[in-house]
Formats: sequence, structure tokens, C-alpha cells
Amino acid sequence: MHKHKLIELQKIIEERIGSLTEEVEIATNVKLNPLYIADRKDEIEFLRWTAAVISSILSRDINQKQLQLGTTKIRLELADTVEFENILQSRIQELNLKLKESNNLRESDILINEIDTLESVLGHLADLKYGDKTRAIEIAEADNNFRQANRLRKQLNKIQDLESEISAQIQN
Repeated sequence: MHKHKLIELQKIIEERIGSLTEEVEIATNVKLNPLYIADRKDEIEFLRWTAAVISSILSRDINQKQLQLGTTKIRLELADTVEFENILQSRIQELNLKLKESNNLRESDILINEIDTLESVLGHLADLKYGDKTRAIEIAEADNNFRQANRLRKQLNKIQDLESEISAQIQN
């Protein structure tokens, strides 16, 4: 059964939050460097923000999505995913501008940590979106099955073209 990529990503984020929370607890008990603990706590907050963005996208009124008659479930999922990516990309751009203006070392560290965290989330999403197809292409090429590799590449290109089209529609 096909799962919405944002739901899968949300589970990954929740697992990461859980492991970081455990890490903070252990680090606090053994009295590790306070800056290390603060960085992990910051990362938890960044991930919670990301999870909240995903939740808000997924919990929108289902009727609003159904109003878009003739729109397939996959297309709606792609629209949600593109919207999420755009939100994260905008946040990363905003943080990079703040980083350029920052002259405080601790503030810069926090901004870099948040940028890294958000880019990692985008990387996980890309793996969820393209991972199977990319691995299938690599396997086909390793087996010298270039016809299958080319077919898979075309499928991947169609998905990316559809994402671009949806992204353009969202921005208009």
C-alpha cells in the first residue's frame, strides 16, 4: 500500500526526536558539555517545528483537497510534498540571511545547526521520494540492463516534471 511521503517523513522525524531526547537525558546525567546538550535541545526544537509544519499540511480540511476535482491522490500528495519543500527552502534562505548578518558566535552556531537539520530533513524526503527509483536504476546499470535503466530514468523524470508543474501552479 502506498504511503504519503510526508507521513513516512514524520515518522522518521519522531524517531529522531525520541533518540535526541534520550541522548540529552543521558548527556545531562553524565554531565557532558552544556553546549553539546544545548545543541541537541535546539535540534529537537527544529525537528518539532518541522513536524508541526507537516502536521498542518496533512491536517488541512480534507474537503478543501476534494474540491480540486479530477486531481489524483498522487498529485495531491505531490502538491503537499512540494509545499513542504518550499516552506523548508524558504526557512533555510531566511536562516542563511540571518547567518550572514550574525556577528555572535553562539547565534551563528544555532543558525548553522538549524540549517543543517532542515537540509537533513529535505535529504530524507528526497530519499523517500526517489530512493527506490534511484536504487533500481543503479541495480539495472550494474546488471548492464540499460533498457530497464532508461525506462526507470524516464519514470523518474516524469515524476520530477510533475513536481515542477505542481510547484509552478502553487506559486501562481
